[in-house]
Amino acid sequence: MSSLITAKRFGKVLIWVWNRYIKKAAIPFEELDFHYLDWAFIITGCIFFGVVAGVTLLYFAFIKQ
Repeated sequence: MSSLITAKRFGKVLIWVWNRYIKKAAIPFEELDFHYLDWAFIITGCIFFGVVAGVTLLYFAFIKQ
């Protein structure tokens, strides 16, 4: 359960960074819960962790022989 909470928190940070620096929308971090659903944070965090794990596995499988 803690990994899901961590993924949700990290997904929330990623969405906040996206809104702040890419979309240039001034949404405070505390108000993100009112603009997005909880599953959006969880999916974003899981996708990010999946990409990081995939890149790490590819690195050790092909580059580090």
